[in-house]
Amino acid sequence: MSDQQPILRKTHLEKIEDGIVEALKQGGLSAKYLIDAFPDNPDQFDMDDLEKVALVQYTGSRYDAPGETGSAAQMRRAEYAIHLYLRRVSTPVRGMREIEQLRLAVQGLSLEGTELMITRDGLVDQDAALWRYVIEVACWIPAVPLTRTRPSPFITDFNKPEGA
Repeated sequence: MSDQQPILRKTHLEKIEDGIVEALKQGGLSAKYLIDAFPDNPDQFDMDDLEKVALVQYTGSRYDAPGETGSAAQMRRAEYAIHLYLRRVSTPVRGMREIEQLRLAVQGLSLEGTELMITRDGLVDQDAALWRYVIEVACWIPAVPLTRTRPSPFITDFNKPEGA
């Protein structure tokens, strides 16, 4: 028996995250950007000499109540954060301009059957060498439960004579 996990196809959430990363890469941002998905081990992430970094992260979902049709399907608001790190090199950093460039690259973007909307942006923190901004985006996608077969009722014909 193998200890390996089966290889799963990418989820809808992962495909959307990949689409956001690709849109940022194609969005006319300067070559000085490192654009990628948020790292699995953020403590080990090192900006080195990078001036600008944009990292995309799935941050969670909110669910609407199931519809009145008796189905357990729900609409899911998938939420993502684009973490923007700006390092001051020799010129003052214009965070507002950078946020606008990122916003323009993703706002209204259609991908994986949905459309992105901006929900928030702003400064998270700063120190003498690094500014951290976040742009939060969301989209509505269906959350469909697994199909489960319900056991059929046990059928017994009580009117049938025994042995017949």
